[in-house]
Amino acid sequence: MSLLALLLVLFADDAGNTLAKKMFPAYLRDAREYSIAVDSAPKKAFELKSDPVFEWSNPTREGVQQGVVFLWLRDGRPAAIGSIFSQQDEKRPGRRVVHEFHALDPDKLVVTRPGDNQWKPRAGLARVALTDGPAPGATPAARLLQMRRLAQEFTGYSYSEEDKKQWDLRLLPTPLYRYPAAKTGVVDGALFTLVSSAGTDPEVILIVECREDAGKTRWEYACGRFSDRDLHVRRKDKEVWASVRSESNAFNNDPLHLYSLYADKVVSLDGQLLARVRVTPKVPWGEIVPLEGK
Repeated sequence: MSLLALLLVLFADDAGNTLAKKMFPAYLRDAREYSIAVDSAPKKAFELKSDPVFEWSNPTREGVQQGVVFLWLRDGRPAAIGSIFSQQDEKRPGRRVVHEFHALDPDKLVVTRPGDNQWKPRAGLARVALTDGPAPGATPAARLLQMRRLAQEFTGYSYSEEDKKQWDLRLLPTPLYRYPAAKTGVVDGALFTLVSSAGTDPEVILIVECREDAGKTRWEYACGRFSDRDLHVRRKDKEVWASVRSESNAFNNDPLHLYSLYADKVVSLDGQLLARVRVTPKVPWGEIVPLEGK
């Protein structure tokens, strides 16, 4: 790496750290607006884990993207994940705040929040059996080692049609979140992510779980889209999951709306609301809605 490139990376990291401190109160405020539950128990809202499980930055995209990742827990098990991030607005001296979500629970979610932009999942996130996986260990420590090894078998890449660039995806070896047994047959589980070589922005969500069924335990996994780009995931050099943009797998959502992405507002660095952003079919990145009286 050249000296100039190194300086640019260091500058971006410093800028990301400064942004993180200034923008976090706005991110947390937005996360608290969401009430998430399962369709079978819509009045029993999940617990928001207010301490983010991950903080990321992407210096290669517009305006130095920076954000944090929140989880909503159902009996200790991640049921929904949300990345709330920001980038410099193109026309205003403020940060455009973007919400990015994916359903993690196998059951369909019910999501409510104020505002124009809404996330309405149409199904739950299905799991896939790892039929060639090892027999689950008897202790939490043994199972964690197995989950990390299983996760390391997954690699992939992202592709952007707009700029014709392909980026390798790499697994972060430490889980974003490790969760204990839940009331839904899960003995153990961990939530991983694959990030782009362009930064530390999570691009793919990877769940590895040990499930008990009829007295027997087995490993399962699930992948989730967490990017507006085409995504391809391989396990042991064989493609096992992909999310390619199409008319039904659009910029803002996948066909089942398990994934949802929308710009929501423009704020100053001290959190003052400058404008709202409304996503429409014709303007997927959102149109500015000026505040009344401005």
